[in-house]
Amino acid sequence: MLFIKELRKICFSFVYVLFLGLLLFSWHNSFYGVTEKEISAARGEESSVYTEIAGGSVLKKPQKNAGSYGSRKKEVPEKIMCGGTDILIIEYLKNSYATYPFNYYKEVVLSEEEQSKILSIIEEITGLTEEEINHLPDDYFPAVNGNIIHFENSDVQYEDGSFTFEGEDNNAPEDTDDDTKHFISQVSYERFKELMSEAESIIGAGSNYSMDMLTEYYGQVEMTYDEALEEYNKTINDDKVSGAFARLFCDYMTRALGLYPVFIAAAFWLKDRHSRMHELINSRQMKTAKLVLARFSAILTAVMIPVVLLSFESLIPLLRYSADTGIAIDVFAFIKYILWWLLPVASIVTALGTFLTILTSTPLAVLVQFVWWFVDSAVTGLTGDTKWDTLMIRHNLLSGSEIIRQNLIVIWLNRGLLMLMSVLLLWLSVIVYEKKRGGKLEYEYTMQRHWRILKNRFPACLQK
Repeated sequence: MLFIKELRKICFSFVYVLFLGLLLFSWHNSFYGVTEKEISAARGEESSVYTEIAGGSVLKKPQKNAGSYGSRKKEVPEKIMCGGTDILIIEYLKNSYATYPFNYYKEVVLSEEEQSKILSIIEEITGLTEEEINHLPDDYFPAVNGNIIHFENSDVQYEDGSFTFEGEDNNAPEDTDDDTKHFISQVSYERFKELMSEAESIIGAGSNYSMDMLTEYYGQVEMTYDEALEEYNKTINDDKVSGAFARLFCDYMTRALGLYPVFIAAAFWLKDRHSRMHELINSRQMKTAKLVLARFSAILTAVMIPVVLLSFESLIPLLRYSADTGIAIDVFAFIKYILWWLLPVASIVTALGTFLTILTSTPLAVLVQFVWWFVDSAVTGLTGDTKWDTLMIRHNLLSGSEIIRQNLIVIWLNRGLLMLMSVLLLWLSVIVYEKKRGGKLEYEYTMQRHWRILKNRFPACLQK
């Protein structure tokens, strides 16, 4: 009865309505309509949002002799050296280096001494002098080089608002004319990686010169028919179709669940104090563990129910797709992924919010969780970057089920650790709240006094 009472109180609160609004906004902006579009793209009715990645819908079986089957990542030294050197020269000549610390753009302008070090790196890679680097021929690099387009190198023709490139497009062209030079690395691939690491240390973290970024931008090769067919078979047979969409759904929803539940936890534990409900609670013969666990369970249930309901927006079209095509899908894929992917995240965030709010009687939990969420978002890659301490697993692809399987042991350790931490935080919450109910924690008033001082001084600091 206590659980039902707490759940009802949460679901009819303003903070929960705000949570639902933020959750729906995140879901609608990122995942809404993806499944319908993929199914329509498989029928040839519209373009897939993943066309450039998969060469068409992941649900469409590739046909032989097709013009393109999309691209895949592959570490090709010649391409990576060509692309990395190209972007380094571009940024050196402008003395404007793009970096993305914590996933936010920042321009870096180097000193004269630092520019000289970058020049030495370029000279070693290319074998050119400073004068030659400042006056490179237009076709020194390919016209289309990874994510770089040299318009002056190519014959650009516009067709229906888009552009196409005429002429030869080689990633590592060879000398065809004695008067024309093209890029040929003068160092080995191992030495190139050392030099890129040196450039990154000069420019700063989040630049274009980590091997992850270089591989992302320039490590793309065209897929063959056999490779495309293998990816399709993985989606149909290994993922049972719905597994691919369940992963992408969880990838987007994990960012919301990595932050928003802490607001509910903090709000409801603070609400007791502001409404003086703690005095009534303390006077009743109610077990502390029962109260803490009932409220934690109610918050977690209120958080997860809308997530499960939102998954039906993808599951129902997939059920229709299965009925139309006869391709079997895993009906329980979404609930399985939600339970092991998202539930541990919501659990640790709620438990942390519960513990810190009970401990300090302040909204400190919101600040702590925001910092954790922000740092984890910045250091975790979009795909296949799971570590034992990762809060939010990312897999921003419909394909790539093998990446999850390869990291499965680390993922299970990571999810298990989050659940263990949740239990530990709840246990500590019970201990602290029990002592508070008995009046044994005098420091609470000191914490509240410091919080009020900080809160009052913060606006003054902003005005200055």
